[in-house]
Amino acid sequence: MLNLIRMNLHRMAKTKSLWVVLFCMGMFCVFSCSMSKMDLTEKKKEADMVNDMNGNDASEPLMGIYQGEEDEEVDTAFGIAVNVPEKENGEVPTFLEFYNADMASGIVLIFLTIGCVLYFNGEIKSGFLKNIAGQTRHKSSIFLSKIFVNMIYVLLALLVYGIVQYISLKILLADQFTLQFGKEYLKETGLLVLSIYLLYMAFSGGISLITVVFKSTAVSITVGMLSAFGLINSFVSYIEKSLDVKLLKYMVTTNVHQMLIGTVKKDVMFAIGVGIIYSILYYLLGTIYFTKKDVV
Repeated sequence: MLNLIRMNLHRMAKTKSLWVVLFCMGMFCVFSCSMSKMDLTEKKKEADMVNDMNGNDASEPLMGIYQGEEDEEVDTAFGIAVNVPEKENGEVPTFLEFYNADMASGIVLIFLTIGCVLYFNGEIKSGFLKNIAGQTRHKSSIFLSKIFVNMIYVLLALLVYGIVQYISLKILLADQFTLQFGKEYLKETGLLVLSIYLLYMAFSGGISLITVVFKSTAVSITVGMLSAFGLINSFVSYIEKSLDVKLLKYMVTTNVHQMLIGTVKKDVMFAIGVGIIYSILYYLLGTIYFTKKDVV
């Protein structure tokens, strides 16, 4: 098992496409930060105009904030949206607020979909997998070792995005704003990142299962992209209204979108539970299917 893990780690390190995915994710992060600066600048101009007209220092909030109401309707719109918490006094959100908002938006899921499919499907067209399967006592170890390496890749994606975002915001906002790290949110962010990591692992588990079953890069990436954009949630929302049942709160992507600064702790713990259960389910099914099918 350890040899398989080392082998897959080496394969991940040598697979250029996986690093290209991380690079593209970093570039998208820079673009997202530049858009955030544009929003902040526009809000600042509007606030200055209001102050000049009213002769006071009142300013409008910057952006929307998650309040954590239990009866709040879940947003099932198709696409990716970043909801950075507002500041009542018009201050710039801290880095940790920006980071949590981007993690909850599902931006990273797009790139994890591509990376996960390329990684799990990378051996299909060669005889490498067949040779390894013939030398391994338990064929399930091959798939389990991939899961372990995928866990590292997801963690690496979270780390890379955070580093790129911090540097980008520091540079882009330096001329007009002061960016604080947000130490007051450090403990809360730790729990939120844990929940997001588990939810991302669950999402990757679903994509890996589809990849193993269909052996198609196109199918797996398409399903992953549509899921990240919220198409499946839209269908589930329709089923909820038709059958008068509650299903959306058990969806992985729904819980991802709720993991913002200010989310009540019980919702975060519920999301952690969802992430763990779906991860176990998807990876268990993937392991069983991989073990039973013929390696070709």
